[in-house]
Amino acid sequence: MTAAVVEISGLNFTYDSGKPVLSDVNLIVDRGECVGLIGPNGAGKSTLLLHLNGILRGQGAVRILGLPLLAKNLKEIRSRVGLVFQDPRQQLFLPNLAEDIAFGPLNAGLPPAQVRARVESILARFDLEEKRNCSPLHLSLGEQKKAALATVLVMDPELLVFDEPSAGLDPAGRRDFIELVRALAQTKIIATHDMELAYELCDRVLVIDRGRIFAEGSGTAILGDAALLKAHRLEPPLNLLLAQRL
Repeated sequence: MTAAVVEISGLNFTYDSGKPVLSDVNLIVDRGECVGLIGPNGAGKSTLLLHLNGILRGQGAVRILGLPLLAKNLKEIRSRVGLVFQDPRQQLFLPNLAEDIAFGPLNAGLPPAQVRARVESILARFDLEEKRNCSPLHLSLGEQKKAALATVLVMDPELLVFDEPSAGLDPAGRRDFIELVRALAQTKIIATHDMELAYELCDRVLVIDRGRIFAEGSGTAILGDAALLKAHRLEPPLNLLLAQRL
C-alpha cells in the first residue's frame, strides 16, 4: 500500500467565470504528516481543499488514500476524509448537538448502539457532555468549532482537512483548538492565514498564490523566509522571529 494519503499531479481548475483558480498543482502528502497551506486571500487554498473529497473535480490526476478521484470512489473517499469548514454552521444543522454528531454514522448505516457509543465518546473527549441537548446555534464559536470537528471525527476518518480552523476565535479558544488538533493522530492538511498556528502544528508548509504552489519546505524554513512571505502578502510568525533572535 502506498504511504501517500494525497497524490495530486497537474491539477487545474476553473470556475464558470473562466478565470483559472488552480494551475498545474502538484502535491504529495504522506501518512501521518501535518501540512500547512498558506497564501493570501483568493490564492486557491479552499478550492484545493474541496478537491480532496470530490466536492470539486478539476483536470488532472488526484488520488486520495490510493483511490483515483472518480465518481465510483466518491462514497469511500468521503467516508475516509473529514473536511472541517471555516464556518462551523455549515456542518451543524440539526436541533441539538448529539443529533448532529450522530447524523454521519447513522447515515452510513452503523448500528444504533455503535452510534450511541461513538457519540458519547466524542462528547466526553471534547468536554461537551453538558451541551448534548443544546442547539448548535446557541453554542459559542469555540464550542461550535469543536462540535464541527466532532461531527467529522465520529466517522473515524484517516485524513483531516481544515479550512481556516482558528478564524474568529479569541486567544483562549484558539489555544484550546490548537491543542485539540495537535493531539489528533490523523494525517492533517490545514489551510490558514494564522502563521503562528502553522508554525506550531505543521511539519511542512506550502505557499500557494494565484493558484500555483510557489514554495514548500519545513515550517521553520518557509515561515522564516521573510522575503518569500512578503512577496505573497504574508508575514512571519512572531514566535519564530523571537526564536531566531535568541
